Amino acid sequence: MIEAARSPWWEQLARAISPIEERPRVVDGIEAVCQTSRDGRAYMVVRSPVANTYLKLDPREFELLALMDGSRSVKALVVAYFQRHGVLALPRIAGLVGLLRAHRFLTEPPLDALAALECRLRRWSAGVLFARLARGLVQTEIEVRGVDRVLDGWYRAWGWLLFTRSIALAGTVLGFLGPLLFLLELSRARYPLFRTGGSYVAGLVLLLLLELLVLTVHELGHGLAVKHAGRTVHRAGFLLYYGLPAAFVDTTDVWMAPRRLRLITSFAGPWTGLVIGGLAALGAWALPAGSLGAFLFVWCFVSLINTLANFNPLLELDGYYLLVDLIEKPMLRARALTFVRGPLWTRLRQRQRLSGEEQFFAWFGLATLVYSGLSLFLALSFWSRWLLPALRGAWQSDQPLARLVVLLVGLAIATPLALAAWAGVRSLSAAVARRLILLNGRAAARRHRAMLDALRAVPLWAGLPDGQALEVARAMRAQDVPPGTEVVRQGEPGDRFYLIDYGRFEVLVDGQPVARLGRGDYFGERALLNRAPRAATVVAVEPSRVFWLDQAQFQALLAHDLATRARLEAAVAYRAEVAAMPLFRDLRPVELDLLLARLIPIRVEAGAAIIHQGEPGDRFYIIRSGSVQVERDDHLLATLGPGETFGEIALLHNVPRTATVRAVEPTELLALEATDFHDLLASYFGRAEELERLSHLRLATHHRLDQIVAR
Repeated sequence: MIEAARSPWWEQLARAISPIEERPRVVDGIEAVCQTSRDGRAYMVVRSPVANTYLKLDPREFELLALMDGSRSVKALVVAYFQRHGVLALPRIAGLVGLLRAHRFLTEPPLDALAALECRLRRWSAGVLFARLARGLVQTEIEVRGVDRVLDGWYRAWGWLLFTRSIALAGTVLGFLGPLLFLLELSRARYPLFRTGGSYVAGLVLLLLLELLVLTVHELGHGLAVKHAGRTVHRAGFLLYYGLPAAFVDTTDVWMAPRRLRLITSFAGPWTGLVIGGLAALGAWALPAGSLGAFLFVWCFVSLINTLANFNPLLELDGYYLLVDLIEKPMLRARALTFVRGPLWTRLRQRQRLSGEEQFFAWFGLATLVYSGLSLFLALSFWSRWLLPALRGAWQSDQPLARLVVLLVGLAIATPLALAAWAGVRSLSAAVARRLILLNGRAAARRHRAMLDALRAVPLWAGLPDGQALEVARAMRAQDVPPGTEVVRQGEPGDRFYLIDYGRFEVLVDGQPVARLGRGDYFGERALLNRAPRAATVVAVEPSRVFWLDQAQFQALLAHDLATRARLEAAVAYRAEVAAMPLFRDLRPVELDLLLARLIPIRVEAGAAIIHQGEPGDRFYIIRSGSVQVERDDHLLATLGPGETFGEIALLHNVPRTATVRAVEPTELLALEATDFHDLLASYFGRAEELERLSHLRLATHHRLDQIVAR
């Protein structure tokens, strides 16, 4: 009696705390613009006025923001998305809600109690203190308030002139003329680069001050371009970068502007330096020898060096990001270098024809390697010919100020080198430790156990007997994957199955990102059965590790166990069939496995009624094969075939059926219980923080939001 009396109360409590019963509400004043990619695909960029954060959303995801008014649960949003787009996007909706909360788009702020507790417990540990010190040395920002108001006034007063055609033409002329005049003046040898008034100390101080001035002008160019785009500079100021002073301007708000203005914003910084350098070169060349000419000569040198570095697309600076934006190939540098280090030479040895993208990666990667070697040579030459004599002369002057300047310059050079060396030592020691572990018998046993545990987590392999599963685990190999590495490539024959130990991977179809994979995900299972061409390219987006098993090993392990092989082949075929349904195209492998465990295969004969009008609805159906007719009050409404669905409103509410559905011919169905759907969505939502954004999926036409209508 007591339990029966408490039951409704417990049910209400469970509904109140269930994440899928949450009713998300977006904050007021969200700004949104529709942008278009280079190939004509539309996407939405939204800004939260609460935290000035930005997100790139699929138009279909953006539609859901209008529904997030606090009146609909997450479960209702899933059904609404399904009714509009025919995709059961459980993980996408769960991930979208988590993403919006994390970036302050929802009225309920994000809360990570465990992270806060861990931060508090580790606050005074030596490792944390050293890490904080290292981060402080690398970059420390000092924000200056009210910069946007100042930049707005400057742009209205004179900054707009910089974006007129006449100034752009004059800047182009100066951009070509400046380096020529500088080289001409350098050949005349009228002015020293590192001495001012005969003093190396004054020369080094002048170089540092001009470097700060040039960087400030560079960032000013970015800031004025943001105002030219009609957007806001939310933050600006100065920072210490590897111990050296610099300026910074936050240009993220320009993502709300059209693509042309975004490119102008990236271009404006180095272009400003190029114009200033050209003017300084013109002045140094035209003026008679004197202090002003010497000052302009040094200013021109600093401006041109900074501009050339920033315009260089082989360095990850403005020029590189301009190129990436123009051709829309993220991770270009990492992917090109990875291709040059390995696959390029394999293809050349095998005399395989390179695709257009591979040719571009090859040229870009080779140019980057050549430039890196040339830069190292020029840096060493510059050090030995110019900078080292200047520092030696300043140190030998026996002046305290001169020696202080030398120490500061030495510290500025040594700090990034020391941090890079420390990172290299840590990486090398970790690699040596991993190698020693591989040579250790106990470590091998632990590694096999880890592989076995990972294998057991994949439903495809869960039914293997213990002995066979251990043999498969022992046959698997571990592979560390650097960022940018293409583990598999679309169109190439596949012969390996991969299981992700850690890291993140992006799945590309025809060059377009369609999904992200993470720890516990897997891909390439069909390659164990046949060498069919890969359906997608999988690229590492961060340092990762995979376990892999090739087809030959798989065939050898199961050569004498025909029953197990047949079961695996049937499981792979069934899984591939379900994964190919448009309804489930947004699911990752692990998420698809969660769904497959809940789907109920059903076979009905011709003429049999599957659901009756007026009866309670508690199941959702997907047609696997055959066809059905939908009738209401003895009137035929529709005929449905393979891949189509009916009864979806039962996933949301236990309401009477609005129609009768009858099999026209022998029909195979997949059924999902309403209670299983609820548990399934809760499982996805619980993993929402691990789900990566699926922002670049195939885009559909932007539909006007309609009221949710039940079938």
